[in-house]
Amino acid sequence: MSNSHYFSKGLSGRVGGCQAAFETRDFYLACFLRCSGYDLIGLRAEGQRKVFVFRDRPTRRDDVLAFYGDGAAVPPLAFSTTIKDMKALLHNA
Repeated sequence: MSNSHYFSKGLSGRVGGCQAAFETRDFYLACFLRCSGYDLIGLRAEGQRKVFVFRDRPTRRDDVLAFYGDGAAVPPLAFSTTIKDMKALLHNA
């Protein structure tokens, strides 16, 4: 089961001042989304864990399903670099 969910948050959006955002606690999904070009717009604490907040996209559902279904592809070295960058972000946040 996924540790992700969708929500709208006031982020200078187009409709009523709200812009869609997507949250996940899944570290490797977050790395995949970041490597796929999603904008990381926040990182917040939830107890001792961190929640990654991304600017949502219309293709996000398909992208997440492709990730979990092993149907997604990102350059391996870029993914590796993103993992290192995201770990540094977690430890320095």
